[in-house]
Amino acid sequence: MPTMTWTIDAARIAPSASLRVAARSAPLLILTGRALGELVAELGGYEAAGRYLITVATNVGRPIGVNFPTGPDSSCSIFVPPKGWGEERLAGWVAGRHREIETTLGPATPLRWEDV
Repeated sequence: MPTMTWTIDAARIAPSASLRVAARSAPLLILTGRALGELVAELGGYEAAGRYLITVATNVGRPIGVNFPTGPDSSCSIFVPPKGWGEERLAGWVAGRHREIETTLGPATPLRWEDV
């Protein structure tokens, strides 16, 4: 699967605007924890950033992932679904892209939110 890394200078380009463009272009979009931090700084908090991620996911009709490092060789990813998606639909969408996620980020074990 081809992958693309999208790098911006948050001092020159608003992370929210870049995210909107990337979400329309990428069939599978996973932000880094650093990119989320830039979005949080721009929008004024995690709650505002979360609402924005839901809005963008809803506009493009597919979830947006965020990957956080948890150690030197490990990480954890979450997926923000569009409005109206239930847990089963999100789980099915992620399961259908499990191979791409592992190719990009390494071995992955799906977990439900309650199990995290």
